[in-house]
Amino acid sequence: MDGQQELISVADAAKRLGRSTEQVRRYLREGRLSGRRVGGQWFIDGAALAAFLDKLREQQSFLEKVRPAAEGGHDPLSAVIGIGRGGGSNVAEGKDAYRRAFWWRRS
Repeated sequence: MDGQQELISVADAAKRLGRSTEQVRRYLREGRLSGRRVGGQWFIDGAALAAFLDKLREQQSFLEKVRPAAEGGHDPLSAVIGIGRGGGSNVAEGKDAYRRAFWWRRS
């Protein structure tokens, strides 16, 4: 392009990113994606959009590497006492047992 920057509209950027136009505008307002307003409309430099897209892909590839907690039979609550596994204790039975053990305090 003879030294000129490629300016991309919000609609085209949304298509390339697989996001809505409102999400792209939000990225621009928050400063996560650099662009400029021309005549009241946002335009994004092609190189800035490519860099932003690479950053999004890196974030997604990281999330793909993280194993879900339930994968491999691992129970995330197994380390918490009394939750997730157990004999199905009944809190009401515990309350009654406490009352029976300390009946003399109620007099």
